[in-house]
Amino acid sequence: MDSPQLTVKNGYCMNVHAGRTFSEVLANLENYTSRVQTLVGGPIGIGLWFSETSAVEALEIGNLEQLRSTLAQHSLFPYTLNGFPQGDFHQKIVKHAVYHPTWWEPSRLEYTRKLVRILDAILPEGQSGSISTLPIAWGTPQPTKEQLQMAAKNLIFLAQELARLQETTGRYMVIAIEPEPGCYLTSTASFLRFYRDELLAACSTATSRANVLDHITICHDVCHAAVMFEDQEAELNSLFNYGVRVGKVQVSSAISIPWGKMSKEQHALALSQLNQFAEDRYLHQTTLGGFDANRPTVGQLVLQRLVEDLPLALHDGLSNSQRSAIATSSLPQQDEWRVHFHVPIFVERFGELSTTQSEIEKTLAILGPLSGTDRFPTGHFEIETYAWPVLPDGLKANDLASGIAREIEWFTAKALDLHR
Repeated sequence: MDSPQLTVKNGYCMNVHAGRTFSEVLANLENYTSRVQTLVGGPIGIGLWFSETSAVEALEIGNLEQLRSTLAQHSLFPYTLNGFPQGDFHQKIVKHAVYHPTWWEPSRLEYTRKLVRILDAILPEGQSGSISTLPIAWGTPQPTKEQLQMAAKNLIFLAQELARLQETTGRYMVIAIEPEPGCYLTSTASFLRFYRDELLAACSTATSRANVLDHITICHDVCHAAVMFEDQEAELNSLFNYGVRVGKVQVSSAISIPWGKMSKEQHALALSQLNQFAEDRYLHQTTLGGFDANRPTVGQLVLQRLVEDLPLALHDGLSNSQRSAIATSSLPQQDEWRVHFHVPIFVERFGELSTTQSEIEKTLAILGPLSGTDRFPTGHFEIETYAWPVLPDGLKANDLASGIAREIEWFTAKALDLHR
């Protein structure tokens, strides 16, 4: 939905619901999303998620008409798709499976092309669309030069298709690549290197280059950037300085543990809490940050180490001296952990653990005023707390629709505060 006086469009991502088939997607709209809309008290924006199976089914005769009818019936505004998880995002163990297929594999391109067709069919007239996608591949093993060239070739092909779509129908649509800790594009800086050295470098004509700059953008996931200890403003400006657009923002919050500010008793309580988040379904990359006296920004935490998953950070990923430091409350004052676990965005603190909620407000303050401009043409913000089903009991909502509605209301209020 559009926030009053703003060109910001916001809503929530439906990858929180298991939607392996097209019939499940429709059922989720009826059983969950319509209730969220009722609780919010007005039309809401939604970011639909289609698995590869449900995307194929959506394009079967009559199904897109049924989808449009269901959306209209419940006053739901589709503006973006999450094209990152191509397979079953709700199987018992997802972990690294979510990073397949990669962008050098033909099936990733074909799946994303299907999403373009679906979104083009359901977007309201005159509205732009965005599709977030995989940051090429998981980071290990490193892609070969040939694989990166094929990934760039596939993205350039897609940019050309989107340019033709805009030319023939007037519909503007972007693909938004989403950096994630531990992936090949693990940060904004690595995204920019790939964009410059592989993607733009592979463009053979000025038209091809212009198509890429117009239609291949970044999906700025606030949680991911926070986990990498990025300075939101500095990293976004680095993109703008090179002419790269923000295609979409995923509004999300990570867990933060400022060990250096805790007592020994708080350390023990925080560790006990943190163990409750070491669940089996999703990968929860964990980073250790500290202050760097050589950095120009005094007091800015910087990334010192990335551990692939929270259970490894809590056990195998820690040296004996690090475990001892936590246990004896002798961690250096600057040490802080951040965990890639999407927690409800309205939560600032729970028990001894904190969140990176303030990074959402920083990002909104930077990008909100740019919505609808060349730097952020879509103005799309999508709340993406997909981890509701695996949250510990203390944070899990008794009613999922109520929890999602509360997130939408929190973010909408923050967006309105921007213009008061």
